[in-house]
This record gives sequence, structure tokens and C-alpha cells, in this order.
Amino acid sequence: MRVLVLGATGYVGQRLVNLLANTSWAEPVGASRGYTAPGLESLRVDTRDPASLAAALRGFDAVVNCVAGSARAISEGSLSLAQACQTAECTRIVHLSTMSVYGPAEGLINEDAPLDPGLGWYGRAKCEAEAHLSDFVRGGGQAVILRPGCVFGPGSELWVGRTGRWLNSRRLGDLGAAGDGWSNLVHVDDVCQAVIAALQLPLAPHQSAAFNLAAPDSPRWNDYFLDLALATGATPVPRLSQRQLLLDAWGAGPPLKVAELLLKRFGVSPNSVPDPMPPGLLRLWKQHIQLDTRAATKKLGLNWTPYTESLQSSAAWFLKEHQLARKVLEKPLWTH
Repeated sequence: MRVLVLGATGYVGQRLVNLLANTSWAEPVGASRGYTAPGLESLRVDTRDPASLAAALRGFDAVVNCVAGSARAISEGSLSLAQACQTAECTRIVHLSTMSVYGPAEGLINEDAPLDPGLGWYGRAKCEAEAHLSDFVRGGGQAVILRPGCVFGPGSELWVGRTGRWLNSRRLGDLGAAGDGWSNLVHVDDVCQAVIAALQLPLAPHQSAAFNLAAPDSPRWNDYFLDLALATGATPVPRLSQRQLLLDAWGAGPPLKVAELLLKRFGVSPNSVPDPMPPGLLRLWKQHIQLDTRAATKKLGLNWTPYTESLQSSAAWFLKEHQLARKVLEKPLWTH
């Protein structure tokens, strides 16, 4: 099976291409706007251009959509993909969505829960992307939609790197009631294994399936913060008030984000400034939503990576990266 992986430079996409290459049945090709991979076939593709996508998709049996980025890249990219697959007669799309499509819902949520775009631009764009795939299915295609929680593990900049830096700088810790929401953490390899199973899932034309992805033993956020802090030496763990979080996210967040964007524009690493804390995370950390993943366990045959194993490997990666970052910062700007 020839499989095109869109967004192959991303956290999930890179890992997926390598895992697919190790199977006996898949021929993966990585694709993005500037992707090249040593030893693997790769393409440069503009995911918002249906003609470019259709030309790239000819001869492929399936495509995996790992594209992230802006709202436009997510929503319009999905629309272009649906149109391109119909033109190129590529019959199956495996699409990485997100639990954010459930909006502010709380409790145990399965795949039949209504979608709600009310949490912001990201959830809205992902809801629009799923709607475009529904049109593709009505036209005769096959689609598998995966809705992961928070994807982490070694290499996860969002949920390990950034979180670890906040813990080490005492900007994060025990949040009390503000951190009692379920984390819905899922190891990156489990997401990739779900994609691999989805590519082989028996489906007929005009048929789709959706699956939530989160480790059944994933903890509440407060427990994860404490565990990661202990594993990375960020102790003692402070108890932070709601006021401190609000000041960090809404007071310091915007100027730090501006500084980060300016540094990137001038080709300077943003590592020299503290990570901005997006206000949306304050809502996520207290949201009592727990993904029901029984369907993925049964129909995709997933064996979830244990939380303790995921935590240990994530912490080991963080400590290694933290040491490398310190060496770079401590390196003199010039030598005699």
C-alpha cells in the first residue's frame, strides 16, 4: 500500500513515516511544503492547492493528514485534500483531528458526542476539517478520523518540553481545582499505531469511522505536573493560585508571544525568552473531560503504552534536551 503522509515534518508525522517504513506492507512517502528525509521517498506539496495535491496523490492508495498550523492550513487544507483525493482516485483518508472538537463538554465522552466549535480557532478549524471529510465520504470515499487528546512522549515540545520548562521555572505546579481536569495524555507511538491500524481497517465506499485516542491510565493534570516535576528535579513543587496563572497567561503571555514571533522573524532562536502560557490552557487544565477510548482499543487493537513508561521516557528526553540547551546558552559568543 502506497501511503502519502502530509505534515511529515511534524511531531507525529516524522515518527509515523519511520514506523510505516518498518512494516512489510506499507510504502510511505513523506510530504510537506519543505520535506526531505534521508533514505525515504519524499515530496514537496502545498496542502492548500487541490491541483498540486491531486498530482502528488496519483498512484497512492491512502493519505494520512497530519497537517497542523493555522486555522486556514487546517480547514482549507482538509477541503483541498478531499477534492484532490476525488480527482486522483485516492480512496482513503486517515485524518488526525483532536479532542478539542468536543468543545467544553465534560464527563466521559465517546465518539457519538456532538461536535462543538465553541472553544476557539483551533477547535473550530478541526470541526470544519471533519465536515469537509464528511463530504468526501458522501462522494464515495473512505475516512478514518482520529481524535487524540494531548500527544506526548520523547520529543514532545508542547506537553513535555514546554511543560518541563514551566515546572523548572516555578511557573507551573500544583494548581488545586484549576488543575483537576483529566489530561487525556496519549503516547506518540500509540497515535502512530492507531494510524497504521486505521489504514488497514475494513471499510466500504461511503463509510467512515472515528476513534478517540487517550491512554486509559492517563492522570489528572495536577498529578502529571507533580510526576514530571519529580522526574526532572523541578522540586519543591509550588502551589499556584488562580491569580498567578491569570497574570502569567493574560499579563505576561501576549508580550512574550510577540517577542517569540519577532525573534523567529529575524532568524533568532526563541529559546532565549520564556515560553508564553496560552490562556486556553487554563481552561483545558480544569476541564473534566475524559475520552472514552474503548472503541479504539477494540476495533483498532491498540495496546496502550503505560503512563509510567511514557513518563520515564519523556523525562529522560527532557533532561537531555535541557542539558544541551544550557550548554548552548553558556557558550561564549566569541573566543580568543
